[in-house]
Amino acid sequence: PTEESSSCQDTTHDYSDTRSTGRKLPKRNSTPADIRLSMVSNFSAAYNTINISLALALMQSVYPPADSSDITTCSSALIAGMILGQLGGGLLGDWLGRHMAMAMVMSLQVGAAFFSAWSGIMVGTSGTRNVYTELAGWRFLLGVGCGGVYPLAATITAESSSEKEKNVALTFSMQGVGYLAVSLVAYSLTRQFGEKSDLAWRLLLGLGSLPGLMLIASRIYRRKVASVISPRSITQPHPSQQATQEVIASASQHDVETELLGEVDKLSDFNKLQKQAQIRLKPTSLIEQICNEPNLSHKLIGTAGCWLLFDIIFYGNALFQPVVLSAAFGESETILDISRDSIFISLMALPGYFVSVAMVGRQSLKRIQLQGFMCMAVLYTIIGVKFGSLNRFSLLGLYGLTFFFSNYGPNSTTFMLPSMTFSRPCRSTLNGVCAASGKCGALLGSSIFLPLASWLGNAQVMILCAMVSVIAAILTSFFIDDITSSETCLDDENEVNRTSSEAHLLALQEEDNSYSPNMPKTTSVPTFLDFE
Repeated sequence: PTEESSSCQDTTHDYSDTRSTGRKLPKRNSTPADIRLSMVSNFSAAYNTINISLALALMQSVYPPADSSDITTCSSALIAGMILGQLGGGLLGDWLGRHMAMAMVMSLQVGAAFFSAWSGIMVGTSGTRNVYTELAGWRFLLGVGCGGVYPLAATITAESSSEKEKNVALTFSMQGVGYLAVSLVAYSLTRQFGEKSDLAWRLLLGLGSLPGLMLIASRIYRRKVASVISPRSITQPHPSQQATQEVIASASQHDVETELLGEVDKLSDFNKLQKQAQIRLKPTSLIEQICNEPNLSHKLIGTAGCWLLFDIIFYGNALFQPVVLSAAFGESETILDISRDSIFISLMALPGYFVSVAMVGRQSLKRIQLQGFMCMAVLYTIIGVKFGSLNRFSLLGLYGLTFFFSNYGPNSTTFMLPSMTFSRPCRSTLNGVCAASGKCGALLGSSIFLPLASWLGNAQVMILCAMVSVIAAILTSFFIDDITSSETCLDDENEVNRTSSEAHLLALQEEDNSYSPNMPKTTSVPTFLDFE
C-alpha cells in the first residue's frame, strides 16, 4: 500500500486506496469506536493490575504461603511484565499499526487473565509453592498485555479526533472505574462465597478476561453484519426502472462520446498521477525516526522524567493508606473489611478523574500538571509536619486531597502528554518509553519507601515526597510545553503533506528520467506507519 493522508477532523477514517484498481480500503473505526476500544482496554488493564492484592489475601486462607517470597513474587511479576509490555506495545504500535498491536496485547491479556484463574489446576501442579509459582508466570504475561495498553490506548485516542485532550482524559478516567470495580467484585465474592473459598479468588482473577472477550465478540459481530450486507443482498431495480435507465443512457451516449474526445489530452496526465500513486518511497527505520524527533531529550525529560517522579511519590499514598484507614474505621481484621475500605478509597479517587475530564481544554496540560505537583507538595508538607497531631477528620481530608490533586493533575497528564508531544512516526514507541519510565518509578518507590519509613519514620517520608513533588514541578515548568489539540493535529497533517510532496517529487524525477541513485534521497514516513 502507498502512503495515505487523513485529516484530524475525519470521523470515519475512510482512506482511499491509491492503487491502479481505484478501489477503496474498508472504512476505519469511527471516532466513537476508537474511543470505546481505548476506554474498555484501559478499564481492563486497570482491573487486572490492581486485583492481585485482594486475590492474594483470599488465596492465603486456602493456600498458606511457605514464606513471604511467594507473595512478593506474585506481586512484582506483573510490574516487571508491564515494563516489558509498555516498551514492546509502543514499538508494535509503530511497526504493525495501532489497532493490530492493540489486538495482540488484548488477546494476551485475555488469555493470561483466564489461565491465571486456573493456576495449580490445568497443568497438574500440586502444592502451595507450585500454585504461587504458576500464578506468578501468568501474572508476568498479564503484565505484558496490560503494559502494552498504556501507549496504544493513549495514541489511538489522540489520533482519532480533533478533541484529543478531552478524549484521552476520558480514556484515562476508566482507570478509576477499574479500580472501583475490583473492590466491588471482591466485596461481592467474599460475601457470597466466604473468605476461605477457593472459588472466590479464582473468579476475581478470571473476570479480568471479560472486557477483552467483549471486545472480541463485538468485533466478530460487526464482521458478521458486514458480510451479510453484501452487494448481492441489495434489491435489484424493477424492470421498468431498468428500461428507463437504458433509454437515458442511449440518449446521452452521443454527449458522452464527445466529452471523452476532450478527455484524451488528459489521459497522459492521469497516467502520470497513476504512476505516482504506485510509487512507494524507501522506508526509514524507527531508530532514524526517533533520532530525527525534534528536541527529543527535552521532551523525554519533561514526559518520562515527570512520570517517573510522580510514580515514586504516588507510593507515599500507598504507604499512608493503612494509617488513614485505621484512624477512620479501626483496624481491618477481615478480607471483607479490607474490600470495604478499598471501595471507600476508590470512591475518594474518582472525583479527580472526572474533574480532569471536565477541565482539560479549559486549562493546558502543563498548568494542570504543575498545579497538581505544587498542591501535592503542600499537602505532603502539612502531613509530614503535623503527622502526630492531626485528628481523624483532618487526616482523612488531607489524604483525600492528595488523591484528588494526583488524579486532577500528574496522574492524568503524565498519561496524556506523550501522545500529544511526540511526532506521529515514533509517537507510540516513545509513549511506551515514558510509560515504562513511570513503572520503573513505581518499582523504585515500592522498594525504598518501607525501608525509609522504618529508618526515618512516616513523617520524614512525607517530607521527602513533598521535595520530590517540587522537583517534578520544576521539570514541568522548564521541560513541558503548552500543547493544544489543534497544534498536534497540524503537526500530523504537515507530516502527511510532506510525505505526499516527496512522493510527487520522486514521481516527476522518474518521469523525466532525471532520477539516479546518486541523487539525494528524500525521506518518508516509514512503512510501519501505514494505516492499519
